Amino acid sequence: MKKVSFVFILSMAIATFASAQATRTWVSGVGDDVNPCSRTAPCKTFAGAISKTASPGIINCLDPGGFGAVTITKSITIDCTATLGSVLSSGTQGIIVNALTTDKIVLRGLDINGAGVTLGTNGVNVVQAGSVSIYSCRISTYSGDGVLVSNSSNTIGVFISGSQILNCNNGVHVNNSAGIVKLQMENTTVQGNGNIGVDIGGVNDGAILTRCDVGRNVNAQFQTDQATAVCFLESSTFGPGATGIQAATGSTIRMSRNAVTGNTSNGITTGGGTTICFSNNVIAGNLGNEACTTPGSGQQ
Repeated sequence: MKKVSFVFILSMAIATFASAQATRTWVSGVGDDVNPCSRTAPCKTFAGAISKTASPGIINCLDPGGFGAVTITKSITIDCTATLGSVLSSGTQGIIVNALTTDKIVLRGLDINGAGVTLGTNGVNVVQAGSVSIYSCRISTYSGDGVLVSNSSNTIGVFISGSQILNCNNGVHVNNSAGIVKLQMENTTVQGNGNIGVDIGGVNDGAILTRCDVGRNVNAQFQTDQATAVCFLESSTFGPGATGIQAATGSTIRMSRNAVTGNTSNGITTGGGTTICFSNNVIAGNLGNEACTTPGSGQQ
């Protein structure tokens, strides 16, 4: 009888906890994490709000504030479009995504910054999820990567739109050891990073960049590191820097309507890979190699 009673009480407690989670929660610069994260009693941090938000749910920002680093383990949207929602993560990572392979995460309108005596390590680290979408975010000042995709299991889609990734070591770094990463970027600036602007360094990767500005990164602006990478670059700018575009042995980069200019080493260097230029690319004003294969019979 005692066992039955215990099971009943435990199940009721779980049901009560689940019912306490809201589909939409709120954070505020003057909130408190002991609150239920409602509109009238908001929480103080994203970490405090996420445990009180049902999946899939939404965390919104009521007013400007620094809402702290957070680890996301379920389908969730964090949206601070209407105000300043900041994550300041000196000495640590800003946002870690380590969810189920079916979960969908959306980050919108966030300022993710690693500034401090000890810089933050990575701005957004995608360990596992079904998809991660980053809209209108500013990610800056990290000793590691602005956006790191370290996924090692499933196929994951990563979408970055209307964002700025500035003053990190690498801007966007795909570095998965297994699985498949499909990266898509549009209308995004990747500037002033200390190493690579966009580095497609994992296995089985594909990347599409459209209308992006990738420049002032110290070494390559865009590069592939693995033979399995297949990428398409369209209507984007690569430079100035040391190298505009670099393709690793076996990888393929297709290009249309891009500008590759102002690079002090090479505009394009294949490194054993293949770069295929379709119409209306401008590859000029670089101090080194500017050669790019023009599609012919049998090339796609």
